[in-house]
Amino acid sequence: MTDALVLIDPAASTVEVADLGSPQLPVTDLSAHRGDGIFETVLVRIGGGVTVVSHDRHFARFRASASALGLPDPEPELWDRGLNTVIAEVLANDPTITEFGVRYALSRGTQNSDGSQSPRGWAFNVPVDEKIRRARAQGISAVSLDRGYDAYLGNKAPWLLIGAKTLSYAVNQAASRYAVEQGADEALFVSHDGVVLEGPTSNLIIRRGERLLTPPPEAGLLSGTAQRLVFDHAAELGLSAEYADFGLNDVIEADGAWYVSSMRTAVSLTQLDGNPIPRDEKLTAELQKLIMAG
Repeated sequence: MTDALVLIDPAASTVEVADLGSPQLPVTDLSAHRGDGIFETVLVRIGGGVTVVSHDRHFARFRASASALGLPDPEPELWDRGLNTVIAEVLANDPTITEFGVRYALSRGTQNSDGSQSPRGWAFNVPVDEKIRRARAQGISAVSLDRGYDAYLGNKAPWLLIGAKTLSYAVNQAASRYAVEQGADEALFVSHDGVVLEGPTSNLIIRRGERLLTPPPEAGLLSGTAQRLVFDHAAELGLSAEYADFGLNDVIEADGAWYVSSMRTAVSLTQLDGNPIPRDEKLTAELQKLIMAG
């Protein structure tokens, strides 16, 4: 897949096609050495038109993250123009493509001599690679990791930005690498007081009978667009949907468990800390179809 990049200038309201292989970001940008910015990744599906999965949910979270960080409120028309430009560039280069992701980001930018800042944005395409396709088809295993704080800490310490999707993903990446070193595919964060939270880049949904359960975002996790899409349409699958605190044993003893995210859609969690979890192939396929439809 050919790379596409656009640069988005919030102050000038401009979108400019650029070369992803060329230098674009100054080292003084606060996203580069402080992770001071926000991002979203959307799945784009091609077939009978173009579908940006959960477009509005992603952008609403993008704006909420900007508010939490004190960044300028992203202007919908400008960011849609950036997103649509990337999509058009990808399709022009590969008309046969059926799905890909677009990641868009807003940085606080550089610190000016007068103390002001110059936010900058960008968007580029990311592939749906073989690892993602394999996880969709085969499921994944996970190991539980202590997140290092108690559940609901964000209610007392909003400056921790627990519910914001920031560019500071070093901990998440380290957790995923550690999980692989332990022989698993992914990590599952658990609060220090034992409440199951989320994966490094996914939300967790479990099935108990005819109920779908997921941890409440207030417990200390990112509110997921794919998870909320599933919950909004759970009744169509003959299921109820609830937010609830639960522990590791509840996951292991569930009738099924899934990691859900924009790019992977829904993948079965088949094993946790060496304990097998039943696979529900029919429901997995239904969840994937539901999320991909957007």
